[in-house]
Amino acid sequence: MQSLLHDQRVGIITPYEYAATITEVCQSNLKEVKGAFPLKNNTRAAINWLSLEEQEWRYLLSANADSSIDLWDTNSGEGINEGEKITRLIHVPRKSAHTYGVLCIQWYPRDTGMFVTSSFDHTVKVWDTNEFSPVHEFNVDQRVYSIDVLESATVAVGLDQLFIRLLDLRSAASAHTLSGHKGKTLSVKWHPLHTNVLASGGYDGEVRIWDIRRSKSCLCRLDMLKTADGDDITEFNYVKHIRIPSVKAHLGPVNGLTWDSSGTLLYSAGNDDKVRVWDMTLPSPPPTNLLINFGPLTRNKYPQTIPLLLNHRHESNSPMLFFPSDNGDVYGFRAADGKLICRLHRSSSTKFTAQQDRTTAMVRGSPFLSKYIHGTANGALVMWAPMFDLPTATQVFGDLVHDDDEEYELISTVEAEQKRLCLRQEAKRKGIELG
Repeated sequence: MQSLLHDQRVGIITPYEYAATITEVCQSNLKEVKGAFPLKNNTRAAINWLSLEEQEWRYLLSANADSSIDLWDTNSGEGINEGEKITRLIHVPRKSAHTYGVLCIQWYPRDTGMFVTSSFDHTVKVWDTNEFSPVHEFNVDQRVYSIDVLESATVAVGLDQLFIRLLDLRSAASAHTLSGHKGKTLSVKWHPLHTNVLASGGYDGEVRIWDIRRSKSCLCRLDMLKTADGDDITEFNYVKHIRIPSVKAHLGPVNGLTWDSSGTLLYSAGNDDKVRVWDMTLPSPPPTNLLINFGPLTRNKYPQTIPLLLNHRHESNSPMLFFPSDNGDVYGFRAADGKLICRLHRSSSTKFTAQQDRTTAMVRGSPFLSKYIHGTANGALVMWAPMFDLPTATQVFGDLVHDDDEEYELISTVEAEQKRLCLRQEAKRKGIELG
């Protein structure tokens, strides 16, 4: 640690490299913050989705299975110290906005003045945050499984149907449909850089890449048999590739998708208990399966959208992928090679079955803080943050005799210095200047 501090001070490593190294250590020491969120008063309904705005990294939206919606202020009390709980600012009662469970919720990417919700009641609703009420409603005539909101005010909607619907928030109309999946669409994700590119995962085990500007919108389907070591050197035949039934990304429904921040890698999860990584940079389609093995611990048997979560870009030297397993644990893998880095296990999970305690929603906190918030099927919100057990003065100095006044004073001074450093770190995190 001292050599790391020295290298940062003299400029051998950049501040970003220093922060990334510290963050990697923190991410391997994530622990549950007890009592960060208050227990729900009226319901134990599952939390279907979470969305944290990325302007202040402060306001958290939660969509609940009993059709209620909550807005939380994650900066209230920080939820770190004992007795400090994160405040729920607004609660929308059940059946007051949606008649069935709210399955997805997402902030508009540019600001916090608007967010979008979807439900099994066949509606997608646009909300005004100031009034905290819906201002427009899209009736899509099908159950909605997944949505993703683009900065250009386009919403991709995965439906219980053979097509994906694109909604235009500016014209308040359905702008386009993308047909191709042979069953319901469980997951949709826009490309982080190219706003015309969309990835979708379906109940048919397919992952499709779309270009919404083209008349033939489907660019390709991901094939789990197409690898970098493959001997298939034949020329790409678009018609054959699109129509051949054996092209699959997973041997089961695909219910999780996420891009990396540069859009060069796509991560997919399916009900075959597999997580696959796809190289999207090849000049000719289809993309290749990188064959990264994430081990035997991943369990994914529920055909509903699950959150795949990557940590922030530049937050660590190697990206981490968080996967919510059906056994109730969340596994943090090194995305480059699938090595298990951390396992997030709730101490209170013994009170519930694995089905009740499994993680159904996840969001990441502000960059370089290594904070994560999870929602579970039993209605609990859980915060994870790095925590370290600081050694006591006795552990540092060994068998010093406490009866000796000089040595006892030395130990007391060290303990006081530890407390002072902890208070200074807490004040720095809250933005308080200390003299």
